[in-house]
Amino acid sequence: MKSIKRCGFVVAVAMLNIATINAAQAEPTSYEWSSTTGFISSTSQNAIETVTGQSAFPVSTPNGVRWVTPGSMSGTFDYDPDKADPPIQFGNFTHYVGASLASISSLSSEAGLIGTIVADLGRVIVSDSGGGLGGNQDVVNVNACCATGLTFGPWTATSNSVVWVGEGFQNDQELPTALPPPGAPQPIAIFSFFNTATGENASINSINVNFREAIRTVEIDVKPGSDPNCFNINGHGVIPVAILGSEDLDVSNIDQVTVSFGGLDVRVRGNKYPQCSGEYSNSDQYLDLVCHFQDDSSAWIAGGDEATLTGALLDGSKFEGNDSICLVP
Repeated sequence: MKSIKRCGFVVAVAMLNIATINAAQAEPTSYEWSSTTGFISSTSQNAIETVTGQSAFPVSTPNGVRWVTPGSMSGTFDYDPDKADPPIQFGNFTHYVGASLASISSLSSEAGLIGTIVADLGRVIVSDSGGGLGGNQDVVNVNACCATGLTFGPWTATSNSVVWVGEGFQNDQELPTALPPPGAPQPIAIFSFFNTATGENASINSINVNFREAIRTVEIDVKPGSDPNCFNINGHGVIPVAILGSEDLDVSNIDQVTVSFGGLDVRVRGNKYPQCSGEYSNSDQYLDLVCHFQDDSSAWIAGGDEATLTGALLDGSKFEGNDSICLVP
């Protein structure tokens, strides 16, 4: 067993065989994350400089010296508690194998992409200290275990994680049903590295991670067939917007009541259904969804030249698209 230590806590990472997952009970939720501090750090100067190819500088912390170099971390993963196998207990930590899926995480320096770790299956590690608010004993660790294929000299990437540490958001080591856990502090991100020459482990950490449910990007066309996309902002018109279908997007899977354009809801017909229809609004072979939005002059800011459409598919996954607009007083 190896351990990753950060800010006074230890995340136990056991090298487990991934068990066959149970049949899914629900669609997984996709998440994306990225570091916002612009720094990658490690307790090992050799590790950080070998991995990033940049000179590192020391920073004193309450837990000792960390070596820091500019860089960033980002990634995506799917999370589905229904796919978790029965929990495995390791000391104060409970491991739920199979709760995280399809993890892709990237490490970058100022010079560009260093490498990417891909793991089809991972696990979630939780710990509940049983204390009150204000401590740092509770842990929720979404971990992609045992990934291979990413090497930097003698260093091989073995796992990566997005971790929440804080007191008061975990309950009896139960697997959280949604991320981030209620009341969780800002997460950190960890890459674990193993030096094949010396046997030394090192972790590359990034704090202040921006974490959110992943939003899929779709193509839209404001006022299909019109260029530029000009419309009056007197609050009396109707604005048509096409969500363009593609090989990857079947517009029949869109939940029409969730669609919003510039903060405007879809116009509702007399039969109480959204005023959306399937049309071939452009020259490709894929059906598009054209929705009409009742204009509201308070929704627009003079000089604005772009508007955003948001919505969700029937499975709950979110999407958004942007297009240029031309506002006419």
